[in-house]
Amino acid sequence: MFEAVLSRRQAYLGKSIEVLDKVVQLPDDRVAHRDVVTYAGGAVCVVALTADNRVVLVRQYRPAPEMVMLEIPAGRRDVRERFLTAARRELREETGYVASSWKKCIEFWPSPGFVDERLTLYVAKGLRHGPAEMDSDEFVRPVLMPVTEAIERCRDGRMNDAKTLIGLLWYAAFEGSAGS
Repeated sequence: MFEAVLSRRQAYLGKSIEVLDKVVQLPDDRVAHRDVVTYAGGAVCVVALTADNRVVLVRQYRPAPEMVMLEIPAGRRDVRERFLTAARRELREETGYVASSWKKCIEFWPSPGFVDERLTLYVAKGLRHGPAEMDSDEFVRPVLMPVTEAIERCRDGRMNDAKTLIGLLWYAAFEGSAGS
């Protein structure tokens, strides 16, 4: 037996998230509270590759760890938007790139202990560059990096964003030189 949800109460409602206080019954019949961050729609992330085997990354400030991070392009999906449409939009908005070839790879929960976010990973190829179309509050700088260097950064800890690690290592394991 696992936990059974007895009740849910909205503890906080923000611009883009909701925090729920879930009261659960534990397997030993005790009762506990679980804070869960939730939002509708899900999210997408993209390993975008140039013809000369470079990956398109974005450098941006992240408020939770209070640091600049290097990541694969990603973003939230509007509730009525198709996942592939969201992936195309995020790649274009953040980097200016559009791709002619898209492959849906995996879906994963980056932090299921307290967040209901589920990410869908895509690999994009056949890139053409155009103008970025960032949201007004986004300050993102695209960075092109050889795939081998990005994988080395995953290996030595310089790449420390979960979706980026998952995306790059998935690509290396299943699509890289062995999978192409």
